[in-house]
Amino acid sequence: MSPRLLRAVGWGWAAVLALLTVVVFVLVLLPAKDAVLPTRIKHGLVFDAGSTHTSLYIYRWRADKENGTGIVSQVEACSVSGPGISSYADDPAGAGASLKPCLDRAMKIVPAEQQRETPTYLGATAGMRLLREENSSKAEQVLAEVSKAIGEYPVDFRGARILTGSEEGSFGWITVNYLLETLVKFSFAEKWEHPQDTEVLGALDLGGASTQITFQPGVPVEDSNTSVFFRLYGTNYSLYSHSYLCYGQSQALKMLLAALHQASSSTPIKHPCYPQGYQENITVAELYDSPCVHAPSSASPGLVLTVTGTGDPAACDTAVRRLFNFSCGAQGPCGFNGVYQPPMRGQFFAFSGFYHILHFLNLTGGQPLSLVNATIRQICNSSWKQVQELFPTASRTQLRDACTASSYILTLLLQGYKFNITTWPSIHFIQQVANTDVGWTLGYMLNLTNLIPSEPPTAGTELPRSIWIAATLLLAIMLILIFCLLTATCCHRNSSGYEQL
Repeated sequence: MSPRLLRAVGWGWAAVLALLTVVVFVLVLLPAKDAVLPTRIKHGLVFDAGSTHTSLYIYRWRADKENGTGIVSQVEACSVSGPGISSYADDPAGAGASLKPCLDRAMKIVPAEQQRETPTYLGATAGMRLLREENSSKAEQVLAEVSKAIGEYPVDFRGARILTGSEEGSFGWITVNYLLETLVKFSFAEKWEHPQDTEVLGALDLGGASTQITFQPGVPVEDSNTSVFFRLYGTNYSLYSHSYLCYGQSQALKMLLAALHQASSSTPIKHPCYPQGYQENITVAELYDSPCVHAPSSASPGLVLTVTGTGDPAACDTAVRRLFNFSCGAQGPCGFNGVYQPPMRGQFFAFSGFYHILHFLNLTGGQPLSLVNATIRQICNSSWKQVQELFPTASRTQLRDACTASSYILTLLLQGYKFNITTWPSIHFIQQVANTDVGWTLGYMLNLTNLIPSEPPTAGTELPRSIWIAATLLLAIMLILIFCLLTATCCHRNSSGYEQL
C-alpha cells in the first residue's frame, strides 16, 4: 500500500471514530426523553385558624413530583400574634390585620417570581364553628376580612372557609399517614408502591374548642355520620372519624369551671384541680362567653367571682368525669355522649394539645400508664408555691391548668376514647415528623392541590448506570484508537521522509 493511500485510510478511520465519539456524546450527555430533569421548587401556604391562635405553615415540594409522596416539606411555621380569629367577632378588620406580619414573612421566603402561583388557603376550625352557631353574620364578616387581607398579597389565594369537624379529623389522619409513609413510599426498586403489611395509623387531635379521633376500624362503620371514605394511591380506606365540639382543652376547662360555679352555694368557688393557694377573680360574663356553657338565668354578667384552688386530685377527677356521659345505651359501642365508636384498633399518633400538655409534664416518651397516673396525681397534690418552684419558667396559666388539663386528657383518652392499660402503649405523643408539624394543614393542602392522586404515580426514569459505564468505556477506547492511528500516521510520514533522504 502506498504511503499516500495509508495516510488516507488512517485519516478516514480517524474521521469515523471522531464521528462516533460525537454520537456517543450526544447519546450520553443529552437526557433521554423520560429522564428526570432538574426542576424548580413550588410552595404552598396554609393558615390554621384555630380557636385560641392562628399559625401560617409554609410548605414546598419539587414541581416534577406533584404525584409523589414524602416530598412535601415544611419550610417554616409562623405564629400569628394575638388570639384566634373568632375572638375578633366585634372587630373583623383586626382579624385580617393580625395575619399580615406572617404573610410578610412568607413573601420573604417564597421567591418573587413564584408568589403569584403559590396556592394559599385559610382553614378555620372549632372556634369559628362556635361563632357561626352563635352569630353567623359575624362569622361571615370575619372570613370576609381575612380573605380581603390575604387577597392584598401576590399569591394564588383559594379561599377562607370553616372546616367541618370530620374534615379536620380526616386531614389530620392524612397528614400523619403521609409523613410516616404508610400510604405509599418509594421502594428499593425505584418505584412508588403501596407498603405491604403496613397498618395505617390512627390520629388523635386536641384543639382549643374540639377534639377529633380518626382511625381504620377492623369492622364496618355502622353509623354513616362517622364514616369517611378515601381512595389514596390506588387503595381504598374506610375510616371512622368524629369531632366532639366543646371538648377541646379551653372549652372543656371553661365547662368545668362553669359546672363548679353552678354547683357552688357560696363564694369563693372552690376548684379542686387548681393548686392549693391559687386564687383569681373572673366575671360571670367572662365565664359564660361561649355557646359551650349556658349561664343560669339568675347570673349577673358584671358579678365578680373569686376562684380558689384546693388541690384535691380525687375531687378533681370526679369533677372532670361529670363533663362526660359515658353511658352507651342500646345503640352499641360508643365513645361518650352516646356517639357511636367501633372498638379501637392499631397504633395512634396523638398531637396538638395532647402532645403539648403531656410534654409539659415530661410524659411524651412512652412512659407506662402507671407512671403517667402517678405524675399527674403528684402535680395535682402540689401547692401553688410548689408548682411555681417545679416550673420556674412557665406562665401563670400553664401552672394553674397543669393538673386540670392533664386530668382532662387522661379521662378523655381512657374513659372517653376507651383506651386502657393494655392499649395505652399504642398511643404515641408527637409534635413533628421529619421536621414537619403534625396537624390537619398538610393533609388539607395535599387534598386541595391534588398532590394525592387516586392511583400510584410512576417514577421518572433515568439512564441506567450500566449504560453510563459502557458509554464511558467505549468513549475511552475510541480516544485511544484515534491517538494510536494519528501516532502511526505521523510515524509513517516521518519514516517516508527519511527514506526519501
